[in-house]
Amino acid sequence: MLATGCAALAMVLASTARAAQWPGERPVELVVPYPAGGSSDVIARMLAKSLGEQLGQSFVVANKSGAATAIGTAYVGKASADGYTLLLADSPFVVNAAANPKVPYDALRDFTPVAIVGTSPSFLYAPAGRYTDLQAFIAAAKARPGQLSAGSAGTGTSSHLLFEVLMKEAGIVLNHVPYRGSAPALTDTVAGTVDASFSTYASAQPFVASGKLQVLAMTAAERLAAFPGIPTFKEAGMPGMTFQTWWGVLGPKGLPGDVVDRLNAALGKALQDPAILRQFDVLSVVPGLSTPQGYGQAIERDYRHWVDVIKTSGIKIE
Repeated sequence: MLATGCAALAMVLASTARAAQWPGERPVELVVPYPAGGSSDVIARMLAKSLGEQLGQSFVVANKSGAATAIGTAYVGKASADGYTLLLADSPFVVNAAANPKVPYDALRDFTPVAIVGTSPSFLYAPAGRYTDLQAFIAAAKARPGQLSAGSAGTGTSSHLLFEVLMKEAGIVLNHVPYRGSAPALTDTVAGTVDASFSTYASAQPFVASGKLQVLAMTAAERLAAFPGIPTFKEAGMPGMTFQTWWGVLGPKGLPGDVVDRLNAALGKALQDPAILRQFDVLSVVPGLSTPQGYGQAIERDYRHWVDVIKTSGIKIE
């Protein structure tokens, strides 16, 4: 019995010693579950540079895309909880788990939340000139039930679920057209092939600036200073359409508390860097650091919310 107790104590002390030395042993891998070039990748590379400078060790961004972010996410969930493998996650981390019980990770149990670093609403886009505003889009949908097309990033994705909520809130029926990702859905919206799609502003900004896309509304709780002319769904009497995409850092389950605290503090300092703040502004991401506990609560809240949406809409993932 004494030997067993001594062995357990030795393991705890060894773990504590490794946490105290972190990240001195080797470079830290920051996994992005998307291809290079997207908003998540840009955010990860900015944060990795700042974290490396602050903590005296290289933070290397690793793009592990595929299976609607599940490949990279599961990779981190199964990694050793030693602080050398981290995940830059966004809202699909929760949405995918809520929509598809077959994803190879448990969003509520397989990870240690470190911090949310920024948020952004989703925007509803339509081909330029097709509808004067959100009310005109809804009126057209009511006049032709099931005939207006809604392009999403795929069945069960956040953009699909937002259309499900919109149909319920506005009392309309849309024809859902799933794509393999948000980019082709947005491209077909620009071309006028579909009547509307949801995306972040960063992805659509070039098309909006060139006059090829029209912004009908956004899912923020209130109008943003950066977009004073874009109304919210809440203003239009649809409070259920309030939704924020977030970006945050997670580690595997069991990540040592000392590592979590050091990472959280370093991320806070990164968000004070003027260069990072300027890039966040370009991406239309509102910077803001959460506590680890706050991030965990946001994950659980969002998961429960999307499970309810999926049950209500009757979405089936094959």
